[in-house]
Amino acid sequence: MIKNELINVEEVLDLMLDAVCVVDKQGTFVFVSAAFEQIFGYTADEVVGKKMINYVYEGDHYKTHNAVTSLLSGETVNPRFENRWMRKDGQIVHILWSVRWSEQHQVRIAVAHDITERKVMEEQLQYMARHDVLTGLPNRSLLMERLEKVIISATTNNTFFSLLFIDINGFKAVNDTHGHETGDKLLCAIAKRLSASVRHYDTVGRLGGDEFLIILDNLSSSHETVRIKNKVLTEFKAVFKLDDVLLNISPSIGIANYPEHGQTDHELIKYADQAMYKNKQQGLDNVTYLPQ
Repeated sequence: MIKNELINVEEVLDLMLDAVCVVDKQGTFVFVSAAFEQIFGYTADEVVGKKMINYVYEGDHYKTHNAVTSLLSGETVNPRFENRWMRKDGQIVHILWSVRWSEQHQVRIAVAHDITERKVMEEQLQYMARHDVLTGLPNRSLLMERLEKVIISATTNNTFFSLLFIDINGFKAVNDTHGHETGDKLLCAIAKRLSASVRHYDTVGRLGGDEFLIILDNLSSSHETVRIKNKVLTEFKAVFKLDDVLLNISPSIGIANYPEHGQTDHELIKYADQAMYKNKQQGLDNVTYLPQ
């Protein structure tokens, strides 16, 4: 017996955990291996003769067309690229493709490797790196990134924005008296109230400890800043109910307006921080602007 008589290629392909697909020059499925159903939810009978692009996530149609065009033009010999597909059950799967074009048979042969689990883990790690673990708010790193973008936009479009630097009065006493678990619950409750005080496109973040920063983007004037600040103060008028602990908590708030009080992230945050500190020193449940 010769070697080819001992091997049924299709049976071998069906043993693979990755899906093997053959698509003609018109973009129609000619063949898919058994693993295709495991990854995408469709049997071979359901997809053979159908257009491949119909199963690609709509948001990735353009990049997929570009990859195919590059392959057919000979610009890329053995491309590897990622895109998203829609499973039969409606879920999105992330696929890493290894593809080559067979000039002899006028088809492209592709191997699909499911990287959804890896992508989900990467997204979770990215989220954790940019958000506060306790409150879920943007952390200092993400705050600085967003502030930088707001500064660039305001400079380019000649728009106005403000920062609110917020420190929680008496927070250390809460921790010392009721314990850190209650302190953590209070921070989470504060985060919710601050988020409820602003517009959907503003950013509320936690700098660390009991310090929060709010970026109020695209404001009409400083009067709008004061209006939102007053809304924050109103949110703190209600008692914080944390299980069997009732707390009256007030914030100290410092405001910095762009470009009046600074033109860089460091200048603006420093100004707002100093304004907040002066407010706290005076014991006021209000906002203080530093003197020029």
